[in-house]
Amino acid sequence: MKDHGGCSRCSCIVGSGRSSNHRRSRKRVCHLSCLFYPLVVARSGPNKQALDPVGQVQPPTVEGLPDGYFYRVTRYADVVLERAFADRFYDLRAALEGFAPTLDELIAGGGNQTPFVKRFDQSLRVMHDGGVWGARKITIEKWIGFDGDTEQVSKERSHEIDMFGVGSISEPFPGVAVEMEWNNKDPFFDRDLIRFQALHREDAIAVGVVVTRGPELQALLKEVIRNDYGRGPSKYGASTTHWGKLMQRMDLGGGGECPLLLIGIEPPRIQGIERAYESRDARAEAKLLRRDGGYEDRLVDAYRLMLGPAG
Repeated sequence: MKDHGGCSRCSCIVGSGRSSNHRRSRKRVCHLSCLFYPLVVARSGPNKQALDPVGQVQPPTVEGLPDGYFYRVTRYADVVLERAFADRFYDLRAALEGFAPTLDELIAGGGNQTPFVKRFDQSLRVMHDGGVWGARKITIEKWIGFDGDTEQVSKERSHEIDMFGVGSISEPFPGVAVEMEWNNKDPFFDRDLIRFQALHREDAIAVGVVVTRGPELQALLKEVIRNDYGRGPSKYGASTTHWGKLMQRMDLGGGGECPLLLIGIEPPRIQGIERAYESRDARAEAKLLRRDGGYEDRLVDAYRLMLGPAG
């Protein structure tokens, strides 16, 4: 590997094998590869030639991420955030630390328009007196020509990001894109990952962040939050946005070469989650009583537990 002061390593670690001129235009991220290139080599072992498969989903390596979440990264997204976008990394940690929806809010549902999803976005939006985070539509145009005489050759449709954090006030690009997919149809993951890939390719974003229901929370909610007085299908079914569906996309290379921080919301973040565990246990008991009688009564008990004390 030819040594360009570490920058050529971006094609393996952070970037996507672009020309050296293109890499030099991304110094914020380009120089970062020099910081953790030894880490990648060390993971490969002293006698191995292959580098760490950075495109695969792996646990994060940075410390200080809030508890109550299930984290995974690709292409060292956590390291890129911590070392190259420290302010945005701090903002994101603060928003995650303050995120604490109630079980009643989860029962009420509402997809991505639920109050707690709006609160999460708002917690980012108000940081730094506004102007750093916000919903953004990013349009990419390309022109070609000679000596200033140019014509437009392409204009990509606007890419709308729920929460876009600028790299800095003076240099907004590349920035950090955050999407919370709480309970949409699972093809929304495809939309987000395609957008992240396209925006990263054009240096609009350096890292994409996806927040969704974690594996343990999904298993719990699928069991206990149901329609038709607890007898019908789950409000948090298998075809909605949750960790398992996100991992299916990642296994197929979702997001391309864009570094991704993937965050699964787990039960400790939910206020009043104890009722959900009690309801799950009651439903399990009801199944055991199916043959011996008492099934319907215990199933009603499980439903009432989800209603809370007033139920």
